[in-house]
Amino acid sequence: MTFQRFGYITLFCLYLLVLAGGIVRSTGSGMGCPDWPRCFGQWVPPTHASELPLNYQEIYQEKLHGEIEFNATKTWIEYLNRLLGALTGLFMAITTLLAWKESRRTFLYTFAAFVLVMANAILGKYVVDSFLLPGVVTAHMLLTTGVLFFLLKALNNSAKIHVLTSKVRSWILINAVIIFAQILLGTQVRENMDHVIVNLGYGAKNLWIDQLDMIYIIHRTFSWLILLSHLYLWKLIPMGESDFMQYKKGFVGLISLSLLSGVIMAYIALPLGSQPIHLASSLLLLGLHIHAWQRTERA
Repeated sequence: MTFQRFGYITLFCLYLLVLAGGIVRSTGSGMGCPDWPRCFGQWVPPTHASELPLNYQEIYQEKLHGEIEFNATKTWIEYLNRLLGALTGLFMAITTLLAWKESRRTFLYTFAAFVLVMANAILGKYVVDSFLLPGVVTAHMLLTTGVLFFLLKALNNSAKIHVLTSKVRSWILINAVIIFAQILLGTQVRENMDHVIVNLGYGAKNLWIDQLDMIYIIHRTFSWLILLSHLYLWKLIPMGESDFMQYKKGFVGLISLSLLSGVIMAYIALPLGSQPIHLASSLLLLGLHIHAWQRTERA
């Protein structure tokens, strides 16, 4: 297996992990495993409350933050997310070893991605343990985008470079920055929603959106800027640029998916799957812009 092939497999696993993390949060499964690295003190989590100690509620009451009834579905959602995280870390380690045979820059970029993956694994534990501590979820996402940047940089280090005008290349970067800012705004909305859920409970799902603060309005309004900036970028790239037609089609498709899932969340009371799709499509869009920017240079 070459570095390039395994690197892209690792990148795919990274996006799967983001999707899995979104499912964990959207289903409220973060408390599915109250301890780490084991789950209810076991390497393979239970499937029924009868497999737990009789006083498990007393043992894990503090870590479960009040959700003391065992829920096998939430436990296994969180556990599978951890397994995927471990697999991603293993793949990242193998990718780093394969990068050793590549150029020095390729190895350093890959190693930087590996360090950030490990840091994110540690921080991921505190995302749950901190239980809504402001800023922790945002820091978790910052590290994820850092992994994405350095891994793509390593994969693109020896790739063919395309020449673009300074204006076009600058607007690719501008759109990447705008998407990055929108993702960070989204993490703030997610943290705000966590507090709303605590106050209203999962039974009042249809009321969650109405209780969000101003950051949600900013996040929603910011979508218009994203739409306009990408429309401008589409017009900037000449139709004759065949190498960039896939890029153009890609960001149009991902913006459509992100906006559609956002509208569904806002007006259909956050149906199952809409939140992870919204997050994953936004990160895919960011990765697409980073990839395009790294594969180009100014004329």
